[in-house]
Amino acid sequence: MDIDLYRCDYTLDDITEYLHEVVKNKYNNTDALHIFEALALARYAHKKQFRSDNVPFIIHPMRVALMLVHFDRNITSKVFIAALLHDVLEDTSITEQEIEEKFGKYVARLVQSVTRHHKKTEGLQEKQADKRQNWEEIILDDHEVRAIKTFEDLDNMICWRTIPPKNPVQKKIPRWLEEVREMSLPLAHATNLQAYKIMQQEYKYYVAQDYAARPIIL
Repeated sequence: MDIDLYRCDYTLDDITEYLHEVVKNKYNNTDALHIFEALALARYAHKKQFRSDNVPFIIHPMRVALMLVHFDRNITSKVFIAALLHDVLEDTSITEQEIEEKFGKYVARLVQSVTRHHKKTEGLQEKQADKRQNWEEIILDDHEVRAIKTFEDLDNMICWRTIPPKNPVQKKIPRWLEEVREMSLPLAHATNLQAYKIMQQEYKYYVAQDYAARPIIL
């Protein structure tokens, strides 16, 4: 089975089957077992969550992990695991301690490094400042941390196209494009030139659709 990672219309079963094939072909049995344990944890943690296009949320971290392997062949099983878990600290009840106990300090550090912890009383300006600070820390971090964040941003961009026209989230795309221009593109350029070129193409697509000209909704 082959998957085109530039498309976001695959089912969860399709992505799962492809991920299993990739992992079994790339990693040894022990590493593959740990990856599948991480996948099971991520699926459990995100089981009630859906994205703006109404697909199961778990597809996103799976796609990020697969992009890492596709564009950076030296990615280790630990980085693959961190990619699968990259949203659990931010969006679920899973803790850093649980990740460390199951997969070790290195994986826990990777996940923590790409996590932006939301504050309960966070205002709009504070949110933007916090995002900027998080980006400044990531761009100075190890290649592996930068790679996870780069492909997280790239997958988000590719899949914005599938957000239904009447979904209120569509109104956020102009703000997201501004964040791409100011943060995601420089990060990709410093991390993976293939990802940078694709991100540029996606950015140009949304600009051509006049998203950049629309009012920025915070």
